Amino acid sequence: MNSLDLTLSAIKGTPERVPFNPFIMHLAASLANIDYNHKYCQNSEILANAQINCANFFGIDHVNVSTDAYREANAWGVEIDWSSHTPIAKSHLKISEFDFLETPDLLSNQRIINRVNAVKALSEKVGGEQCVVGWIEAPFAEICCLFDLVNVLMLCRNDDWDKKIISLIDRVLPIQKEFAKLQIEAGAHIIGAGDSAISQIGPYRYEKCCLKATKDLFDSIQNDVPVLYHICGDNGVIDKESRDMLKLVSSTNAAILDLDYQVDLKVAKEKIGKRNCIRGNTNTQVLGSTTYSISEVSFEIEKTIKQGKPGGMFQYAAGCEWPWEPLSLASRNLGIAKVLVEKLGMY
Repeated sequence: MNSLDLTLSAIKGTPERVPFNPFIMHLAASLANIDYNHKYCQNSEILANAQINCANFFGIDHVNVSTDAYREANAWGVEIDWSSHTPIAKSHLKISEFDFLETPDLLSNQRIINRVNAVKALSEKVGGEQCVVGWIEAPFAEICCLFDLVNVLMLCRNDDWDKKIISLIDRVLPIQKEFAKLQIEAGAHIIGAGDSAISQIGPYRYEKCCLKATKDLFDSIQNDVPVLYHICGDNGVIDKESRDMLKLVSSTNAAILDLDYQVDLKVAKEKIGKRNCIRGNTNTQVLGSTTYSISEVSFEIEKTIKQGKPGGMFQYAAGCEWPWEPLSLASRNLGIAKVLVEKLGMY
C-alpha cells in the first residue's frame, strides 16, 4: 500500500499502519536551505520540490501546499507583509466597507494561482504515490484574516453580532468553495481548511455563527474529496450550558480533525468515535524546545501514538506545524517520531 492509499484508508477505518503525516511548512524550506517568504511561498515549483524532498527524506505520507493564511485575503485586497518569518497582513480591510468591495476574480490573483500551481506540480510529480493536500481557510479564520480577529470579536458587542458575523461569512463562502475547487481540479486528494482562531470564540459563538457555514463549505468540498479540518488551540472546551466544542467541530463532518496538543487525545477519541478520523497531536512545545531530552520527546510522541491508534481512524502529527528551528533539533525529533510510528503504528 502506497502513501496515498494508506492516508485515505485511515480516513475510513483501520489502515495497515498509522500514517505518518506531520504538518510541514517551514521545515521543508529549511531542509532545502530555501528562503521561506521569498522563495518557498512565492514559487510553486520550489515549494513542490521542497515538500517532496522533505517527505522522501523523513518518510512522510503526504505533501501539502499550506504556507500562510493570507492567500484568499490577498485576493480580496489585503496587502502582504513579507518582512516577518512568514507572510502576514500588512493591514486589514474595514468591515464597514466590505459590502461595497468587488468580489475577487481568483484567476487574476498571483497568490491564488501560485497555490493552485503548487498542487498541480505535486500531483504531476508524486500524485500517484503520495497524498497531495490542498489548502484553504475555514470561514471564521478567513474573516479574521480579512478584518483582524480583534475587530471581528468587537462585533460581539452589538446586539445583532451573530447576524453581522454570518453576513461576513456568507460573503466569503463562495470564494472559499471556488478556491477549493481549483485545487481539486489541479489534483488535490484532500483539502485542508485552517481555523486558527475558533478556540478564541468558544462553543456558543461557534455554534451560533460559524458551524452552519463551515459544514456547508465542507459538504461542498466532500462531494469530491475529503476535508482535513485544522483547528488550533484548546478546542476541548465545554461551556456552562454543556455545549461541547469537540462535538461541534466533529459535527461539521470533516473527514479528518487536526487537533492541537491542548486537546486530550484519548477523550477526543471517545467523544468523536467513528465520526471523524483524527490527526494529531504531540505537544509542539516539547518538540520545539532544546530543554527537553530525547527520552522526554520520545515519551510525548509514544503517548500520542498509543492514545490515537486504537480502533484506527488516526494519523500521526504534531499539534500544529512541526517546529523548524533549530533545524538539527527539528530533524532529530521528526526522525524519532518516524521511528516510533514505524515501531508502534502497525495494526
